[in-house]
Amino acid sequence: FCESCNKCARECPSGAITSGPKLMFNGYEIWKSDSQKCTTYRVTNKGGAMCGRCMKTCPWNLEGIFAEKPFRWAAMHLPAAAPALARLDDRLGNGGLNDVKKWWWDIEVKEDGGYRAPAEPPNRRSLQPDLDLKYADQTLAVYPATLAPHPWPYPFPMDREAGIAAYQAMITPDEYKARLARGETVGLAHEYPSFADAPVIEARISKVEAMANGVTKYEFTAHDGGLMPPWTAGAHLDVVVTPEFLRQYSMSGNPADRSAYQIGVLREDAGRGGSKMLHRIFTPGRRVFLSKPINHFELDETASKTFLMGGGIGITPMIAFAHRLHALGAEFELHYSASRKDGAGYLDDLAAMPWAGRVHLHLSDQGSRADLDAVLAGYRPGWHVYTCGPDRYMTGVIEAATRQGYPEEARHLEYFSVPEQPEYVNHPFSISLARSGRTLAVPVDKSIADVLIENGIPVDLKCSDGICGVCKCGLVDGAVEHRDFVLSKAQRAHQIITCQSRAAEDGGTITLDL
Repeated sequence: FCESCNKCARECPSGAITSGPKLMFNGYEIWKSDSQKCTTYRVTNKGGAMCGRCMKTCPWNLEGIFAEKPFRWAAMHLPAAAPALARLDDRLGNGGLNDVKKWWWDIEVKEDGGYRAPAEPPNRRSLQPDLDLKYADQTLAVYPATLAPHPWPYPFPMDREAGIAAYQAMITPDEYKARLARGETVGLAHEYPSFADAPVIEARISKVEAMANGVTKYEFTAHDGGLMPPWTAGAHLDVVVTPEFLRQYSMSGNPADRSAYQIGVLREDAGRGGSKMLHRIFTPGRRVFLSKPINHFELDETASKTFLMGGGIGITPMIAFAHRLHALGAEFELHYSASRKDGAGYLDDLAAMPWAGRVHLHLSDQGSRADLDAVLAGYRPGWHVYTCGPDRYMTGVIEAATRQGYPEEARHLEYFSVPEQPEYVNHPFSISLARSGRTLAVPVDKSIADVLIENGIPVDLKCSDGICGVCKCGLVDGAVEHRDFVLSKAQRAHQIITCQSRAAEDGGTITLDL
């Protein structure tokens, strides 16, 4: 009956429901919908989570004609009558607008946390009986066991092209039974893959130490009591705070010590909630999941002298750098700037370090604000400067280093948050994929990364703000408006950050190494 009716497929606002036959999915016979389309609609549209339109418009629900016994008998015994019965259900207005009995709630969360009627009128959409939906015109994707995500609490990019191919490869129940009869069982049912290498580490919080006002140190040890994976100075961890909060924190420990990982977290009361949640629920003994260490802020160990400039919580990667430089016997200075002493973390730790004599504190409320030009004066070839902290602080360090003659390749910085940006204007443009020969259009409201992912080309995304560098891609040709805070001028000649940067010209084309 359903295959002949298709009212739910016709009315689905996301086009996720098939209007075709039953197919075999994970060993079961089913009219398989496109869960990605459905989820995207429900997640990205205001009020989308309360959709339920497929159930509301179905003639089999209690407001449809099959609530009456004669029609129910006809539907069960005369499935060929489905189109006529569906048209009758439409003509009677079943599944249409009903202001008395709704399948959704016209409420929204207000700033005070209360639920009340929305100020804007809700989306109202009646039936579309004149829409002639054809199965051949649908492009659907499925994600059977073979494409299922790993079982760990960590992002898993969906490959839509593979999902579309998986849908097209599904077979009918009759073909399934025929293959069974012939003994052709290899690959007949979808099987869950084995994942040999987990993207996350299961750990336990072994230490929580409040170091300053709003700044807390956390240490993590392996769940099984063993050593943590190796890491290098400058690395950060993706910390799964809760399923909705994946946050990145620089590692502040000693890279030579694999017994534990260490991070320092500033509670940002005006932030997006991740640090506040972490401060609230990360207690000693708690089981947590962390990524393996990721390093986009590498230390140049060949430098003849290194200046480590940390502002506020930006001191964390500088401590790891200092440990490594001390182990190498290299010359370095660590300068730690903070507005107030009671808000500066790691002060006791720094005083106890074997390299404490190389630490210089600059506390504004103590009258010891750093003179950046004086600190970085006397540049000699081979000197490098690294900085991390608030945007204004890092800008000051980089400008001072530039004035003192440090070349671009000797100036290094890492952003914790998105700095102020100019008012960019988005234009539509195209990307050409050098390896495959494909050309894809990028509209004004989407990024290169968005378009690549939509077209089945996996792109690792993390910050989506152009500060982490995870979505970096090779650039072959084309004028680019670089909007990132990661790449150097030299790197921008052959690389692009796909979550932010765009073609420089309206309607232009850039070629990517994909």
